[in-house]
Amino acid sequence: MTARLGLILVTLLWAGAGQAREIRLCMTGREFLPINSPSFEAPGQYLARQAIERQGDKALFVGLPWRRCVEGLRHGEFDGAIGMAATESFLTFMRFPEAGGKADPSKALGDLVYVAVRLKGSAANWDGEHFIGLHRPVIYNAPSLLLADKMHRLGAGDPNGSLSEEQMLSMLVAGRADLAVGRRDVFAALIAGEAFRDRIEMLPVPFVAAPSYLAFRNLFTDDMPFYAERVWDEIGRLTAAPDWPQIKQRLLTERKPFKPS
Repeated sequence: MTARLGLILVTLLWAGAGQAREIRLCMTGREFLPINSPSFEAPGQYLARQAIERQGDKALFVGLPWRRCVEGLRHGEFDGAIGMAATESFLTFMRFPEAGGKADPSKALGDLVYVAVRLKGSAANWDGEHFIGLHRPVIYNAPSLLLADKMHRLGAGDPNGSLSEEQMLSMLVAGRADLAVGRRDVFAALIAGEAFRDRIEMLPVPFVAAPSYLAFRNLFTDDMPFYAERVWDEIGRLTAAPDWPQIKQRLLTERKPFKPS
């Protein structure tokens, strides 16, 4: 009887292992490179998908306004989210890969770097600690809580959730702001273009930089305590591989269409 029961249990476990689960992940519905894009599979999406598929499961990505994604994760609508910084306010309901009691950057999806830009010749500046020489607002788009929190601590900045980096540069040119803070990669591409090449410059000291992670909600990791660790370990293995820089560049160059769930 015991042997028969054991055989039944093994059979059930084997059957369960063969059934792919759908792991629901939310992300910002806006382009947030190098982590995600609503129109193509960006490097962060690729890493999360690959890591989950190698557990025998399927990753489903849902693009949403940033705050809806965060609240959806808080209330259990999703299993996890990509593009999350390990800020203190998230630690109450999200889990991140850890090493030595801190978030482990070796298992991040990529780095988010925000910088300040100004009109060439302007006296406005960011010295790494303070804004200097301001006569007009500092403008920024705050899809990142990390960025918004730092602006709040500084008591500076004029947030606008609908502004793109290109619109912020146009506001600088129009004299409506002294500094704009946004994603380094996006600003760099815009400044290299004809419209802003001779008018805008990027300040050398980053405003804020942090690793961006695939985070899981607490209850998800409680139910499957080793699953998240295996996914994060796989992300770390993929990004440590010698060919990862080439894969990352190919993803950003080819921009294969992506269809969110």
